[in-house]
Parts: sequence; structure tokens; C-alpha cells
Amino acid sequence: MKNVVITGATNGIGLSVVRQLINKNFQIYIIGKNKEKGNKIISELNKTNLNYINCDLSELSEVKHLISELKKLKKIDILVNNAGAIFSKRVLNSEKIEKTFALNHLSYFYLTLGLIDNLELSENPMIINVASQAHKRFKLDLNDIENKKFYSGWKSYCRSKLLNILFTYEFSKRYNIRCNCIHPGFVNTNFGNNNISLFRFVINILKNIIAVSPEKGSESIIHLIMNDIKVSGKYFVKSKEQISSKLSYDEDLAKQVWELSYKYIQKHL
Repeated sequence: MKNVVITGATNGIGLSVVRQLINKNFQIYIIGKNKEKGNKIISELNKTNLNYINCDLSELSEVKHLISELKKLKKIDILVNNAGAIFSKRVLNSEKIEKTFALNHLSYFYLTLGLIDNLELSENPMIINVASQAHKRFKLDLNDIENKKFYSGWKSYCRSKLLNILFTYEFSKRYNIRCNCIHPGFVNTNFGNNNISLFRFVINILKNIIAVSPEKGSESIIHLIMNDIKVSGKYFVKSKEQISSKLSYDEDLAKQVWELSYKYIQKHL
């Protein structure tokens, strides 16, 4: 039985993946930050191959604890980095790191590197990073990676998704482990509900007009897992390889992002 770890799996895309894998030959580890919701899912689905681990992935100290818990599994076959959010106002975690950057990018980076040994114990390991077409909207300023100069929730989110893709491509060059990223589409989930007033209102209107279902949004993830796709360092949209932005293929930028990200997590290693 394969061990599958899915972050952000108590709702939306992550939960959809759980539901589609639950009756297959997988031992599933749901990662979420709402313990009550996580335990409710375990109870309602009532399957012996489901496990819940509580973790606020925007906090590096909690990611460190999560890594120590997951290391007990020995091998990890599939890691799906899916957790993410958008923040209308600039918010810092307990370590004074801007939350969009911490949750949407650093959690992917830290959790993946922390579980390398477990992934390498698998005969056929796979990493899937949930990115977005939104990565094409803005460039990066590595001197202001936490968006201190001029904060925009949308811009910060788009930049974090570009970081996901740069990380995916660079990882695939450094490790002999399949690592791909996907664009799920604009999905009707709880995305944006952590915000208040007009920002949340606009997002919810858009959801009602153009958003796809979580099942539709999870198609590329299920495609990669169930068809055991062998490629690495690729970007998938609607289960097909696509070209990401020109900037996302900048190898020097990817290396700089890697080095900068590593500095953030170094004290936790």
C-alpha cells in the first residue's frame, strides 16, 4: 500500500483528491489546520486507510513538527503540496514572515526537503505542487520577497504561485524524484473566505460565475497519480503538459529562489 500525504486536505481540491483515492490502494494522510474539521472527515468517511495530522503550515515550527511525525512512516510514495490561501491585508506569522509567502511557498519547500529521505525510500516517489495560471501575472522582486514595499493580496498570491513553479523545476534538476506542478483552474472552494468585506465579496461572486468544482480542479492531480505519469519538472493544465510563463524557466532565478528559501528554513533543519 502506498503512503500519500496531502496538505490542505480538509476541504476543496485536497478533500476531493482524498475522496477519489479512498477506495484505492493508498494509506492517506490528511494535513489540515482545523482539528475539529479533520476529525469529522475521518469519522464521516469511516475508512481505516485515513489519517489526520493537524498542522498550521504557515508556521515553520509546526511544519518542523509535521515532518518529524511523517518521518515515522518510513517511506512516503506521494506528496501533494496543495495548501494555500490569499490574504487581502498583509499578515505575519509568529516568526514575522508574511503569511502568503510562508504558507503558499515556504511550506512546500520545507515540507518537501524535510521528507526527501522518506520519498527516496519509495520505489516510485512522486511530488505534486498545486500552482496556478496566476503565476503569469507578476514578476518577482527577490529583494522584497515578502511584499513589504507595496502589499497587494492578489499580487502576493500570484507571486507565490510563480515561486511554486520555479521550485518545481529546480527540484526536478537537483533530485531524482518526479516533481510536477499543476494549475487546477479557478475552483469553487473556501479559497478567500479567510478575508473580510469587499475582497471576500468579489471572490465569492467570481466563484459563482466562473469557478469549477473541486472534482474538476483535482483532475490533473488524479491523472498524475492514477496514470503514474513518468515525466518530471513539468506543468500540467487539464491533465495535459503545458508551457508556463517565460519567467518560470529562468534557471538563474530558480537557483536564487532556492537559496533564498533555504535561508528561511535553515534554522529549523
